[in-house]
Amino acid sequence: MIKLIMLTGFLGSGKTTLLQRLLEGQKDKKIGVIVNEFGSVNIDARLLKTSGDIRIAELSNGSIFCACIKDNFVDSLIEMSGYNLDYLLIEASGLADPASMEGILQGIAHKTGDGYHNLGSVCIIDAENFQDLSELLPAIESQIEYASVIIISKTDLVDEDSLGETENQISKWNDRAVKIRTTFCQVDIEDLISAMDASGPAPAARESSNTWKNRANTFVVHGTGIVKQEDLEAFLKYVVNDSYRIKGFAVTDKGNVEISAVGDHIQINSWGEPLEKTEIVLISSVGFGMVSTITDGLDKHMKGKLSL
Repeated sequence: MIKLIMLTGFLGSGKTTLLQRLLEGQKDKKIGVIVNEFGSVNIDARLLKTSGDIRIAELSNGSIFCACIKDNFVDSLIEMSGYNLDYLLIEASGLADPASMEGILQGIAHKTGDGYHNLGSVCIIDAENFQDLSELLPAIESQIEYASVIIISKTDLVDEDSLGETENQISKWNDRAVKIRTTFCQVDIEDLISAMDASGPAPAARESSNTWKNRANTFVVHGTGIVKQEDLEAFLKYVVNDSYRIKGFAVTDKGNVEISAVGDHIQINSWGEPLEKTEIVLISSVGFGMVSTITDGLDKHMKGKLSL
């Protein structure tokens, strides 16, 4: 029977970091991964492909709990159940509302048989940005409500009072989940499973709030030439305040780089793998109006090297 673990958490909280750590710690196991991206380009799947021999299904351009790609999610679950896997890890989009997960598994049980043992959901919380984001996005409450384990990451970036406030808010939404404080999502998969077993049962499944109507606007900036890293940094600073999340890869005059931004924090890290082009996904926090911000930023800083 395949042990199934769902990873949730808002954009930039550390889901991919945790997933990479779990994969690195279980290289002797057969693991499948379903990676869900809200944008049309699956950046996280590209990051995971450097982690070794794993079976990956990429589901992009929406939440797996929305009708927009739910059928593809169901097909992936059915397909993965036919492989001789030890674990199936599902990295949901940061905007996902996972309330319907158990209902989905029950709905396909006639095709998967006893293929899955659903261990539950792990929700990663960004301790630095939680207070602000929890007031803006109802999906965060649902992610916490349905979690068996809540990992509070980036604890080194906040003080004890702030951590206490975050834990109190989490407990209001879910007082049965095991809470784990970490930096850089340093959690062993066996410890995670033990914590999941110690948690109380999740609430009954209900319909997800993810719908066509409330989908976030996502945009992709791309280009095939080399860009100046200084210009790229200026562009990112120009658009970051209108975005929930920015991530991607770029070919720069200082080498290939990986880009990751959440809130007003921008990281540009060296990327050792070959890149054919620059692709940067931006998830808007201001709706379709972000088109103007991106267009203005490209005109000011990229000088025709990148386009929307």
